[in-house]
Amino acid sequence: MADIFISYASEDRGRVRPLADALIARGFNVWWDRSLAAGQDYTAIIERELKIANAVIVVWTESSALSTFVRDEAGRARDEGRLVPVMLDRVSIPLGFGAFQAEDFTKWNGGANAPQMMLLEEVLKAKIAGREIDGSEIARRRRSLGNRIRIVSVLTVLALVVGIAAGGRYLIAPPDTEVTQEDLRAELLRLLAEGQLTPEQAITLAQLLEAGALGETQSAGLQTDGSSPAAPGAETRTADVEGVVSEASFEAAASDTYREAFAALAAHPDAQVRLAVAQMASDTSRQAAMQTLWTYAQANPDDPLREQIYLLCGSVGEANDDPLGQRALEQAVNIAPRNPGTWRMLSRSYERMNRSGEAAAAAAVSEGVEAQNAGQTAEAEQQLQVALPQLNAVVAAPVASELGDIAVQRQDWSGASARYERAYRLREESAERSPDSPAAGVLEADAQQLVMSLDRSGRTREACERLRQAQEAHEVATPDEELLQRCQRLRVNIDQRVQMAPQLRLQPQMQRVAPAPATP
Repeated sequence: MADIFISYASEDRGRVRPLADALIARGFNVWWDRSLAAGQDYTAIIERELKIANAVIVVWTESSALSTFVRDEAGRARDEGRLVPVMLDRVSIPLGFGAFQAEDFTKWNGGANAPQMMLLEEVLKAKIAGREIDGSEIARRRRSLGNRIRIVSVLTVLALVVGIAAGGRYLIAPPDTEVTQEDLRAELLRLLAEGQLTPEQAITLAQLLEAGALGETQSAGLQTDGSSPAAPGAETRTADVEGVVSEASFEAAASDTYREAFAALAAHPDAQVRLAVAQMASDTSRQAAMQTLWTYAQANPDDPLREQIYLLCGSVGEANDDPLGQRALEQAVNIAPRNPGTWRMLSRSYERMNRSGEAAAAAAVSEGVEAQNAGQTAEAEQQLQVALPQLNAVVAAPVASELGDIAVQRQDWSGASARYERAYRLREESAERSPDSPAAGVLEADAQQLVMSLDRSGRTREACERLRQAQEAHEVATPDEELLQRCQRLRVNIDQRVQMAPQLRLQPQMQRVAPAPATP
């Protein structure tokens, strides 16, 4: 028999678990449907537990606000004076429940000792004891704890700038804030270890650390009034001239890239990645942190956040004239070639190394992919074609591949074949020269695009032969089942493992040209 019943939408189970765990840690007897044992009558058990609980916590989220079951359970608890609403998302409370004050857990960090839990405990104890809740006292405590929540939120962000990022010393001294280093370090270690930094805190932290990470003095990261500074280079790209990326344009791209990548990686499941992200703001730990991230990305090619790791290393490395920055940017444009900001940073990197031709070409590519993203295909193709001959093989390959995509859009399969052929060969050259080349990870995609384009232009036998060669050299999978069958009819011996080509799969309406009748 439990004192507290938690009502929630099944879609929110993962978000509700920390709440149940925190209540149990504070000594409450809690029931939620994860307490069901195998074989038990689901409906009957829920009915019984809902009936006997002294307090019913209803967790309001975007999902639960639409749930008939949650609204029904909430209605019964309301009518019997047992309702304790908690809000995880800022949603409109369903009709009939708006008069009940919902405890705001939208900024809760998941800890059992957080201010939100202290206030919730007061309400629950009153419900369980069957005594009236002193509304004015609860309101007073809510205001007091609300102020503490805001303070803790700021300190949580500041804590991440402590010890681990600089060997135990403060990088930023919180103005007019009475806190001990031990308190902040404990909060830092807990948040990093548990990966509980909220998206809002991650954004704020990125703003605080940005100045240090991008090569300026760390104290510039916080204004005297506690606010964050404007992004470097926020004055737009009007200072660019043809073939040259201005310093303001680079700073704007680096700032945007750093903040976005930082916010994504602050929630990375691997603690060493999260630590390295914070350490990049310190001169003494930056290089080691970048090497940690680089090594991790190289060892984990399937990590969905690998691009963000390279972008963070690229923006920070290039801002601090670290050679690893350029390598990271080259990796990033191979993974996501349509990011104009990455090409602008790469252009500045080449210019810094006195590689003016490549710098101008990378700047042209940034303009080209911007046009491509805006649907201005002709302008994009012109810019990319001008840039391609001046680029080194590592970054020329994604540009050739993009030109292939443009040819595909107008169903120019012969043109697409030629461009994918060039991209494939460039990636082969890069992979042969360097085992950690970014080309190796995307070589299969270009091989598949090449094969598909040859097939759709009616050159099916050539497509099958090229596929067989690519499989022998690089273990490339067959891009679709239909091509596999056609190659078998042509008696071309290819691997039957099928993996659809990643880009052409988005264009099912494009039909292949009928090939000549197959001959033995």
